[in-house]
Order: sequence, then C-alpha cells, then structure tokens
Amino acid sequence: MDTSQTRTENIHFLEYAIQRIWMAQGASEIHAHYVADAIGFAHRQGKLNQGIGVFECIDLVNQMGLIDMDAVPELVSEGPAFAVFDGKGSSGYYALNLMADKAIELARETGIAIVFGGNHFDAGSFARYVYKAFEQNMVGIASNNTVPLAAPFGGMENILSCPPFDAIMPSGKEPPIWASLKFGEFYDADVAEAVLQNKKMKGKWVIDPKSGELTDDVAPYAVPIEGYGRLWDCTAPAQIETPRTYAMNMWNEGLSAIINPIGVPSSELPTIEEFADGTAKHTSVGGSYFMCIDPSKFGPLAAMQARSDAYVSAIKACKPRPGHRVRIPGETAYVSLSQESESIEVLTNHWDPIFVTIAGRYGMSEESLRAEFDAIQSQLPR
Repeated sequence: MDTSQTRTENIHFLEYAIQRIWMAQGASEIHAHYVADAIGFAHRQGKLNQGIGVFECIDLVNQMGLIDMDAVPELVSEGPAFAVFDGKGSSGYYALNLMADKAIELARETGIAIVFGGNHFDAGSFARYVYKAFEQNMVGIASNNTVPLAAPFGGMENILSCPPFDAIMPSGKEPPIWASLKFGEFYDADVAEAVLQNKKMKGKWVIDPKSGELTDDVAPYAVPIEGYGRLWDCTAPAQIETPRTYAMNMWNEGLSAIINPIGVPSSELPTIEEFADGTAKHTSVGGSYFMCIDPSKFGPLAAMQARSDAYVSAIKACKPRPGHRVRIPGETAYVSLSQESESIEVLTNHWDPIFVTIAGRYGMSEESLRAEFDAIQSQLPR
C-alpha cells in the first residue's frame, strides 16, 4: 500500500466516531456498536477497503430513506440446527451479529448449524462475524449476495453478485486456516482505488459495453457518487477471470438466496446506479448465511487444533521459490489482529466523506468528535 494514500489513526477514536455518527442518524446504541466494531475489526486486520469506506454504503441507503433505523432483525423460523432471521430493513451489521450468535448457540447443541438471513443491507467485512465463532473454538463460514456486479461467462450484463466469503477454523499456536475472499474480481472500492491512484486493474476484467473487448483500464467507465470516496459506479460490466470463481459465485448464490427461504437472487436486486439516483426499491443484499461447526462434538478439540497446526507448519516449511516466500491465507490479517495495536491505517480518500460530508450533516466534525473522545478518555482510570 502506498503510504501517501493512508494516514495513521487511533483505532479507539475511529470506532467511537463511527458509533457516534451512526447513532446521530437514528441507530440504537447496540446497532451502532455492531457497525463500529466490524469497521474497526477490518482496520485491525489491515483490510482498508473494508474499513470506514464501507460506512458509505449504509449511509447512502439511509439518505434514501431505505434503511429502517428503528428495526431489530427478527428470528422468524427455527429448528434444531437451523434458523432464519428477517433483517426487517436494518443493516447487515445488525443482522449478521444476531445470525452468528444464533448459529454458535445451535452448534453447541447439534455440532453443525446454519442460519439464513434476508431483507437487510450491507454488512461490511464478514471476517468479523466468522471470527466470533473462532473465538469460541468453532468453525465459522459466512457470506451474502450483493447487487449485480459481474457478468456470466459469455455475457455482457452484470447479473451475478460479487460476494464476500469468509471461513475460519480453530487453531493452536499457528495461524488458523482462514479463507477471506470475494467470488468476483472487483466492486466499487476497487474502481475507486484504480481511478484515484491512477492504476490499472490486476487483470483484464472490464468488459467494454459496446465492443465486448476486455481491458484492465476501468477509468473510462468509472462514475463517482457525489459526496463519497469509496462508492463508485461502473458503466462497464465485469468479467470473472476463471471458471472456478464463476462456479463458486453461482454456488454461493445458491446458499445465500436460493435455498434461503427469504432470499432474493442477485439477478433481481437493484444496481449501484439505482441506489445512487434514488430509484432502488429493495435492500442491497438479497440473502445471507452463517454456518457454524463445533469440532469438539466430533472428537477432542486439542487434537483437531494440533492437526491444524501441523498442517500449517508443513505448508510454511515448504521450500520457497527464489525471491518468494510461502504465504498462508489470512496469516497477515491474523498477525495484525494478534498485535492489538492502537494504531491503524486509513485510506485518505475514505476519511473526508466520513468526517466532513457525513458527520457534518449532524453538526459534528473530526475536531468535535476528537474533543468528545479525549474528554471521555481523560475520565478513565489510569
């Protein structure tokens, strides 16, 4: 990451400010806590595009009057090893926390549980939710679908989702086996990063809407959304790079929205353009799921953790290619979390939209929020 594009901030101030700003928009204290916690978690991991920039997504739908700030996601169906939550038009931050907690509760009894969700908006980084299972020595697997952000192979229209996917399992002394990825090549944050940093995409993923030719230059098709730094639209459809990702994308849609009894497929969701121009009539998420597995139900937990550590150790001990190192998925983020540093990095283009545009609507600023935060900190026991 180019350090000229980032600034160093205190994580506790950032979380305090996000919570205050969301409560100023009408959120309850617990709802605002969930939002600030997930955004802060992403910064602790070093996943800057999942940090404060994602706050723009729920701010935009709130400005449109789409999100229900008074809603509490409701448990509408439950069985021995499953549950379904209706988000009631709230944020995914609220819904996914309740879904994760319920899945963990059920898995303690049955060993394996799945909880579905729907009728909610963006949930930010899914790493935060699966980490709740990890903290209980359980496996967490979670995702949702998104607005249409990718074209099917051979197609020239965005119909597919670009979903986040996180899965983690318990470990001992070594970093856990942790998959944190998306089943598509790019979304709004990648468009913003490419344009603002004058970079090409990492592959020829942009489909020219007239010729159908592929390019790695998204700038001619990028459309900024006024007042925001991370939220950008793109007039060109997106190509998924490999058939493997394409297959996983559609399979994930099946879990998120097809077998989900209240799910809505990405093909039926509004586009970013419809959210930007105020014509969207549905939530930005059609469906979500959280799966939890308690490995202690199938054998000794310590033995499972030892096998995980032995496997990861063997991977790390593999002879590296010249000029390379053997990398473990999720290791960098896990190490960053483990350090528990109070200092985090923030993308500069994400800062002003939060502390000038959004906070300013409610009579707040970076300076006023810092003054509040410092006053609270000064009252804490040393």
